[in-house]
Amino acid sequence: MTNLVFFDAGLMGYSLAVHILLVTIGMTLPIIMSISEFISIKYRNKMYDVLAKRLANALIIFFAVGTASGIVVAVELFVLWPKFISVLGQVGILPLYMEVFAFFTEAIFLGIYIYFWNKFRSRMRHWVLSVFISIGAVMSGVFITMINAFMNTPRGFNIPYYLSTGKIAGVNPLAVLNTPTTWVEIGHVVGSTIFAGSAFFLAFFAYKLLKTEGIERNFYRKAAQISAVIVIISIILTVIIGIESITNLMVYQPEKFAALEMNFNSGPHVSEVLGGFLVNNKPVDSINVPGLMSFLATGSLNGIISSNDSLSAYAKSTWPPVSVVHNTFDIMVGIGVLIGVLMAIFLVIWLLNVKKIRDRFISNKLFRRILSRKIFLDPFDNPLVLKTLIVIGVLAAFLLEDGWVTDEVGRQPWIIYNVMTVSAAANTSSSVIPVGIAMIAFYVVVLPVTILFVRRVMKKRDLSSELGVGQ
Repeated sequence: MTNLVFFDAGLMGYSLAVHILLVTIGMTLPIIMSISEFISIKYRNKMYDVLAKRLANALIIFFAVGTASGIVVAVELFVLWPKFISVLGQVGILPLYMEVFAFFTEAIFLGIYIYFWNKFRSRMRHWVLSVFISIGAVMSGVFITMINAFMNTPRGFNIPYYLSTGKIAGVNPLAVLNTPTTWVEIGHVVGSTIFAGSAFFLAFFAYKLLKTEGIERNFYRKAAQISAVIVIISIILTVIIGIESITNLMVYQPEKFAALEMNFNSGPHVSEVLGGFLVNNKPVDSINVPGLMSFLATGSLNGIISSNDSLSAYAKSTWPPVSVVHNTFDIMVGIGVLIGVLMAIFLVIWLLNVKKIRDRFISNKLFRRILSRKIFLDPFDNPLVLKTLIVIGVLAAFLLEDGWVTDEVGRQPWIIYNVMTVSAAANTSSSVIPVGIAMIAFYVVVLPVTILFVRRVMKKRDLSSELGVGQ
């Protein structure tokens, strides 16, 4: 790669890293908002109604900033990757058009939802608007993920003809919507995004629980409970679909799988390589666990790993930066396991504080002694647990970014797998440098300013007046 190709790739990665955080919040916020309003209507609880209103106000800000960020990313695609956009425009433009419809769905229903809050005779009809907002937000992610799946497993045109002539022929735009990896990737991306977003909100609400008292504490407790349920459900689904994603890699991107595993072996009883670096085509400073890769891939310690799943089967020129993606993959799995264990402990403590469950155990003298320990205090009243939830929120952000780095860098040197390299797709004109610097400045400012503005808007709210207390 030339220096300008590195500049293009680095700028795109930096922009997407910030944009992904905004998208994560923008996708999760409507879901928490919708659940809050439903509970408020179902149980006639004013606190949940106020929570939904506050989240709606925050959503307006994140939606506006996310839209601006999305436009910047779109401009970058056209400016930095013109040849890629040329292919995408001829073959895979349909998901982009569909994403525009999802965007307008969210925008239209968000406007009606905010400005006609008390205009509906039936509150349930108003709540339905929040469902459409949530669907629009999620479907935007779905359609963009379809494009990423196309980049990983390209379909929809005559690839051999394109490779030999450079011309697009035999276009089937519907095939782009259903590549071999599309639905697994959608499940994993949507699940992990909602998990990370709900973990962000849970961390924020946990922080507020540490800082507030009285009626405000009760308010943030309810918000934290909703977020915690979403975190638990989404992390389970993400793990299940993530395992399927690895299986898909073995079938459809075996070279990428081999790089993530830093694997040079095939046959039965293949070891799992943990950590380490690639030196002279050999892993060094790594931990090898005999038979573990075979077991993870096939369910048997003596399961056979195909020669296609070994880096030895591929020319070194087509390898991604193996040491980088192997370690980002291991870090991703390690953090995911750590969060899973911590959330499992959190769930156990939470369940043991449910009255019916606690009463069943409390009659036993041994359990009564165990449950009397501070660690088993109600998790939303337990400072240690609340601080752990804040740490999980930070880890979730790192996990999300690390996962995308693993996916995108793991596909290198290809921008479209086995079809177009990053170098071939890039704009190598020096004229992109000033545009790139402007975009860097935009993202340096946009995220902290957005968070600060949302914080100030939310901080000015008086909970007692919103609830009608003392009026």
